[in-house]
Amino acid sequence: MFDEQGDIWRQYKISSQPAWIFTDSNGNQERVVGALSDSEIRKKLEDLQKPNPVN
Repeated sequence: MFDEQGDIWRQYKISSQPAWIFTDSNGNQERVVGALSDSEIRKKLEDLQKPNPVN
């Protein structure tokens, strides 16, 4: 995503690239700053598909 002004970076408190924001169906977010391997990305995406209890 192109963020020339850095608005998205500031909103999600991202200080460097690469950075990832994973959001589950309840809106809970996990921020990961740094590189992820293909298997790590797959695991994060699989975890997002698991049912989450409503808080």
